[in-house]
Amino acid sequence: MNSNNSLRRALLFLIIFMFIPACMTHFKESVPANGVYHCVKKGETLWRIAHSYDVNIQDLAEINNITDTGLIEAGSIIFIPGADMIADMNPTVKGTQIPVKNRLSSSKKAPPKRYVKDKARYKPGIKFERKRFIWPVKGKVISRFGIQPNGMRYNGIDISAREGASVAAAASGKVIHSAPLRYFGDTIIIKHKDGYATVYTYLKGRMAKVGDSVSKGQQIALLGKPQNGKRNCLHFEIRQRNKARNPLFLLP
Repeated sequence: MNSNNSLRRALLFLIIFMFIPACMTHFKESVPANGVYHCVKKGETLWRIAHSYDVNIQDLAEINNITDTGLIEAGSIIFIPGADMIADMNPTVKGTQIPVKNRLSSSKKAPPKRYVKDKARYKPGIKFERKRFIWPVKGKVISRFGIQPNGMRYNGIDISAREGASVAAAASGKVIHSAPLRYFGDTIIIKHKDGYATVYTYLKGRMAKVGDSVSKGQQIALLGKPQNGKRNCLHFEIRQRNKARNPLFLLP
């Protein structure tokens, strides 16, 4: 019996040992955005844009916070992750390089807004999983996932809430990290099924410890105070196989 328990503990620590370095290597609130900015033209659909750039339509929607692919604005600017050239949307015109220094300035242009209706058959490309997670704290989203005005890519969302507010597990799972992190203060990471993990930072009074199994909605900590001068908030991330996902596509 004792040998079985020892084996289970050894396996748990091995999983944590393998997962934590990978997660911590990439765990930053924001990173430099790698890609180009595409100005939507009349008649272009999100599906066509994704296909032209060979980008996953789900990734394109999430990084741009496009929750309705059936209605996109002609003249709006869409960030294309991983691209380094404007795609050849017209087969008779060659793609043109956009210098990095000019990518942000192009997004400041404000052509007249017109609406382009996407075809219904393209809508199934975007998926929402509203029942998988719950909100970890009650409050208003003050920083969204994706590309920020300064050109940085934000890996999660900030939810405004008072210091001392209760923070709950967004889904059932196992705690794989519960300790302070540089720049983020007390941090908890929970591993869930299907390769998902959730990250909670700016905490205090951590109640969930490494190795604990927690249930959806269970209190895991209290909200602390950010160390970087931000207004009081919870920084929350959802990752799938260590890839940052847009929480607003996965929360109810």
